[in-house]
Amino acid sequence: MSKWISTSLGEVAKIITGPFGTQLHKSDYVDSGVAVIMPQNIGSRQVNYEKISYISEEFATTLRRYKVLKNDIVFARRGDVEKHAFITESEEGELCGTGCFLVRFTSEHVLPEFISLILSTPFVKKWLVLNAVGSNMPNLNTEILKNVPIKFPDLSTQQKILSTISSVEYKIRINTKINTNLLDMAKAIYMHSFFGKHENAKISDILLENSKSNIQVGEAREARGDYPFFTSGETIYEWDNYLVKDRNIYLNTGGNADVKFYIGKAAYSTDTWCISAKNDFTDYLYLFLDAIRPELNQKFFQGTGLKHLQKALVKDKEIYLPSKEILTEFNSIVKPMMEQVSFNTRNNQYLSDLRDWLLLVLMNELATIE
Repeated sequence: MSKWISTSLGEVAKIITGPFGTQLHKSDYVDSGVAVIMPQNIGSRQVNYEKISYISEEFATTLRRYKVLKNDIVFARRGDVEKHAFITESEEGELCGTGCFLVRFTSEHVLPEFISLILSTPFVKKWLVLNAVGSNMPNLNTEILKNVPIKFPDLSTQQKILSTISSVEYKIRINTKINTNLLDMAKAIYMHSFFGKHENAKISDILLENSKSNIQVGEAREARGDYPFFTSGETIYEWDNYLVKDRNIYLNTGGNADVKFYIGKAAYSTDTWCISAKNDFTDYLYLFLDAIRPELNQKFFQGTGLKHLQKALVKDKEIYLPSKEILTEFNSIVKPMMEQVSFNTRNNQYLSDLRDWLLLVLMNELATIE
């Protein structure tokens, strides 16, 4: 049986701080070119391209120190610090952006992809959150990342574990890709059919507000349960009781604008505004809010320091509402898409729990893979 070695991330990799704001300005971004991985682009062990920015090939050469290579890892320096992106061949050559750390492996005794799995376990995620600094928003620094505790067996066992876990990871990736495609189609149908039409109502005319939650995000980070738990971050946690059911929209109330949609029993944090709509308009309202997300971010989030969503402005926002007949036709197309997205989201939660449980059993040497 292979013995697991306990050490820290800094013993097997070097930590590189991403470019500072003086090196990379908003004016440097272009419509296409070299992708820049920022904190908002870091998903669950992958790069999220939905809000990615680009710089020119020419300008990227001046920042070549920060170009990512296959098997690197990119961490956010602030915000959702427990998440990271593992760099595959398809992302090689992109840029580690401002507000991020680049982890580059130096040890011959570890497989980078295996360490990425270890870094995604609940134990390490909890450690990162507890050791992050900052009162309003968790922040990492190089010393914290160097001290992240990790465990690994010999290379042969690492490869066996990766092969076992890969089927679960593959299914999670497929579900995520299907969801992206379905949401893109639903958004395109909405934009083609309704966006830009003359407003004839206000959001308040159809809005239904759910009760404010008193559950803090920190409580959910350590929880396990049967129901998805939505927050003002991108990570979906779990909770053992549900607060709402059926079709609901979840909006960030602090930081930056984001809009999520889920069908089923769920819970949410105190910094999340959970709403739905009258007269079967919930799916429609979600797609409208998603379409105006840049406007929400620029005009509806106000305040010094950490900005907050001004709910009164959202309620007063004008909107075009189609007739009942047209809405029924729209829903007949879009609703099945949104239902499949929610089903895949639940499935991914179960698969992630299975992966984490299997890794925990193996890390505690309660089982082996032959």
